Amino acid sequence: MKLLVHNISNDADFNLYLKHVESFDIINPFYKLLGANLNEIKEDVVRYFAFVKKDDDTILILMPFIFRKVPYQDQEETYYDVISPYGYSGPLFNESMSRGYLILFWEAVDAWYKQNYVVSEFIRFSLNHNFQFYSGKLIPTLTNVNGRLIDEEAQWAGFKPKVRNNYRKSLEHNLTAKFICDGITDEDIDVYYTIYITTMQRIGAHDTYFYSLEYFKKIIKLSKNNFVVVLIYKDDMAISAELILIAGDTLYSYLGGTLADYFKYRPNDFLKIEVMKWAKKHGYRYYLLGGGRSDGDSLYQYKKSFFPDDKDTIYYTGRKIVNEKMYQKLDAIMNAKVISEDSQTEVPQTKEDIHYFPSYRKPVTKT
Repeated sequence: MKLLVHNISNDADFNLYLKHVESFDIINPFYKLLGANLNEIKEDVVRYFAFVKKDDDTILILMPFIFRKVPYQDQEETYYDVISPYGYSGPLFNESMSRGYLILFWEAVDAWYKQNYVVSEFIRFSLNHNFQFYSGKLIPTLTNVNGRLIDEEAQWAGFKPKVRNNYRKSLEHNLTAKFICDGITDEDIDVYYTIYITTMQRIGAHDTYFYSLEYFKKIIKLSKNNFVVVLIYKDDMAISAELILIAGDTLYSYLGGTLADYFKYRPNDFLKIEVMKWAKKHGYRYYLLGGGRSDGDSLYQYKKSFFPDDKDTIYYTGRKIVNEKMYQKLDAIMNAKVISEDSQTEVPQTKEDIHYFPSYRKPVTKT
């Protein structure tokens, strides 16, 4: 076995990367999304590991990553850290592969890190247990609602009463659902985007969620047939929308929104139940709704009301300190105690500050 490292710095590089991703048994669209905003990654370098057989270069494991210069540089050497692209990531491999290769993969990755002055690594793993044999610290980060799609009558009986009542109310107002897979038009994407961006503005979302219209067009293009856009209509007005990505037998609720003026018609509940009906009809087995902003919050409880009896799936992140000495040096330099300019007292750390990784990249808080 040998570990190859490839850069993704232009369209030709990315097309080769896509070819590798599509060679695996399950075409996972999340590994393609980094191409939607490739031009927006500035000084960072997008790369991927390919763990291959020596005799024929068959790729057993592939993993994209972003190779970043650390915020402070030693005079003698240039240091870096590694982070996975946003979304579900980590090593990609076929289920039939011997898990023993994962041990060899992480050994080879760690050796490469040491040779290339990597200080730390942060990975957002997928939800298919691809964190097995990870050589760093594994952190259970967020509980995700993952619902099994079953017989329609049994599915209905499993909902919380509020879900059933909301769906009945939506039927009274004659809501309809439109599912778009093949042949999606720019007009369809524009309708979806208007609902999405209006929702982000309404809820005061972080800047990172204000994706451009072009970003969504690229996602859909890259996903090929592994997506569905769902639009919910009240008469001729689209009032709710969701972009769903598909991997194998699972639908992943990705990004969506609802127009506030139409909440009274309960379009969110209507959308999710109609998606379940559509998915069951098309042979899918799971509908993954994701989690809340934090475990157990109101958003999580809302999602859980659709699958109250199903076992949740835990989203894990991986954290690894490769160079302990440099990590502590960076931490000391970048996190010198912040003093309030008015009171000359130390600003207390928040819970988020304490758990931020790598600690030397956490945002500085001042009063």
